[in-house]
Amino acid sequence: MNRYEKILESIENSKKEIKFLPIDIKILNCIKKVYQINEESLFGTILFKTGGIIVENWIRFYGSGELNFYERNDLFPYSNIIFAEDVLGGLFAILNDGNISYFSPDCLEWESMDISFSEFLYWAFHGDTDTYYKDYRWNTWKDDMKRISNDNGISFYPFLWVEADSLESRHRREIPMSEIIKLEFDFLIQVNNKK
Repeated sequence: MNRYEKILESIENSKKEIKFLPIDIKILNCIKKVYQINEESLFGTILFKTGGIIVENWIRFYGSGELNFYERNDLFPYSNIIFAEDVLGGLFAILNDGNISYFSPDCLEWESMDISFSEFLYWAFHGDTDTYYKDYRWNTWKDDMKRISNDNGISFYPFLWVEADSLESRHRREIPMSEIIKLEFDFLIQVNNKK
């Protein structure tokens, strides 16, 4: 059984709703031209054999399609590779040591998850993501996520990195994920410049 078949089997065995997006050949060729990524690796298999993978309409793995790995990394002002996002604007990156780090939208800081890519994949497909996100899931999140565009995220006001009475007290709206990512890093750069 090859890596792709193992991924398919893992998805079939998951109790979560997981969607594959189709590949766009133009995007696939663009990624291959710009990035030197081993196509036989687990990461490379997802990147080059899918247009992206969506877990519970909440975590999105980038691929060579609608969840465009090239475009998302082009927005990213750091050298690490981001390979996934969540609908809050949280980003998952592969560090030089192979471990995964999470850019948290509630504090605009990187948090090491101390797991490898394969462990992260297993966690996303089979692990307790509900507990990880329990402070950021509002009452109607499951229904709301069924309607969200694959290219959008949920923006909160006050922003998640600003104190508020509760998550439910924050105003939510669906906006392009590119806007959420840009806003996060623009704000972070402003804060760092003031230090």
